[in-house]
Amino acid sequence: MHHLRVNDQIHLSPYRRSDKAWLIHHISDPEISRNTLAIPYPYTEQDADEWLTLALQEKEKYGTPANWVIRNRRDELIGCIGRQMLYGKDSHTDEVGYWLARPYWGQGIMTEVVGVFCDYWFDNSPLIRFTAAVFSYNGASARVLEKAGFQREGYLRKHYFKNGAYEDGFLYAKLKE
Repeated sequence: MHHLRVNDQIHLSPYRRSDKAWLIHHISDPEISRNTLAIPYPYTEQDADEWLTLALQEKEKYGTPANWVIRNRRDELIGCIGRQMLYGKDSHTDEVGYWLARPYWGQGIMTEVVGVFCDYWFDNSPLIRFTAAVFSYNGASARVLEKAGFQREGYLRKHYFKNGAYEDGFLYAKLKE
């Protein structure tokens, strides 16, 4: 699978080395780092090179990408969605993570992407459960998950350490129907 259609404007595909410039451009927004656990700020060329190497190695290791690029109709990178492969590709459960470039916020894109992504894995792997965690201050991401069929399962007190502070989060899950 090299292409996953979301709608007429958006599709998912594997990472390419040529995505580096768009990756750096969009992740240089401090709000992307603020709302994700592992993305550093500032985001450097070295960070992009390391991420692209990892994403390409995952594709080789698992035979399919774990992380997918969200692309617009011009085939430009505008975000990312991926599964963590916490327990290997044949596990029944995994965690999903994502980010979307600021110019595309508030348009319902991420809700559709999350839905299509989860359905793809439910249909093409042993997965029956996806979890997702969001910082308690990130209401927009919580709404994305809820609209995509996730249910809140828990409140994670001081579960994350980000930028020198302990942060609370919400745990969400979606089950295969």
